[in-house]
Amino acid sequence: MSLILNPCVARLAGAGLVVSAMTLASCGEQAAKTAAPVEAEPPRIDPVRVIHGVVTAPQGVDLTGAVAVACLTPRETCAQEAQAELVVQDGVGRYELIVPAPGQYHVMIWKDGDGDGKGTAGDVVAFANNMEPVASGQSLTPMTAFVRTEGEMDANLGGAPMGAQAEMEQAAAAVRTARLGGRWSQASNGTELVWGPEIKFQPAISSSGFGTDLGGTFGPGSQTNTTIVYSYKPMQVRRSMTLDVHPDGSFHWVITQQRRNGKCRTVRQEKFGRLAMDGERLILAVADARQSCAGAAAERLEAKSETYEFTRRGPGFRLTADKGVDWAFDPAA
Repeated sequence: MSLILNPCVARLAGAGLVVSAMTLASCGEQAAKTAAPVEAEPPRIDPVRVIHGVVTAPQGVDLTGAVAVACLTPRETCAQEAQAELVVQDGVGRYELIVPAPGQYHVMIWKDGDGDGKGTAGDVVAFANNMEPVASGQSLTPMTAFVRTEGEMDANLGGAPMGAQAEMEQAAAAVRTARLGGRWSQASNGTELVWGPEIKFQPAISSSGFGTDLGGTFGPGSQTNTTIVYSYKPMQVRRSMTLDVHPDGSFHWVITQQRRNGKCRTVRQEKFGRLAMDGERLILAVADARQSCAGAAAERLEAKSETYEFTRRGPGFRLTADKGVDWAFDPAA
């Protein structure tokens, strides 16, 4: 049996000599270089097991100590599968949940307000995706936490699936290629085509006679039917927008419209998602859309992708599309 020794030890032992401290020191340095332990790489986590996003708190509420939790069952009987403490910076909490296996999970944020270990009034909470499950492997849109009160809780907005890792990497590459990172602003005042309801009178169907008659009274037995149809109508609109584009490819788009007529004169919309470039076209893949009227509580809107022709103009850019869309964006001050 042969024994392999450290080269320094073998050389000194074979010489049978008393060596100086300097020689030992230099030999020790060589041993350290040749025999330094190799650090093992941390185990690679499959991206499909990761759920991550951000959460903000209402005014005056601190998120320190809050946790993100992933459950396989609804919040009422949460069978906890993963938990991670929020990393809070400048009032914004970031979380990354690593679930044991790919699947559909309910995601919530929780801070135990009174330390009783139970979900009670006074706790700070947020629920992703309108309390519906989300697929693991997704980046989620921002959530806003709220302080829980007695009784039933309303679902809060946010936490919608925005994209898997590969999609977010493509979005980040698009931001770099188009040089779109940062905050952009737009302002305009003019006539726009606005989608909305309109009351129309239609002739009632008759089994006899010819022609139509829109006279007479309304209601049972009348010669007309009243219907509500949705269509685009020209309307004077004062518009202002900010578009925040983040290095990871996500965006936050705030749109304020002031209209001269209609039930809601001031409309505020927020849209979250990821962007993509297809040649000269900018695609905003909206994952989460909200709308409020004159400062009232926000309501969920249908989330759908929007595509615009993208043109550089000086330090800013222009977005154009059908129905008269022509928006010039400049770097926000």
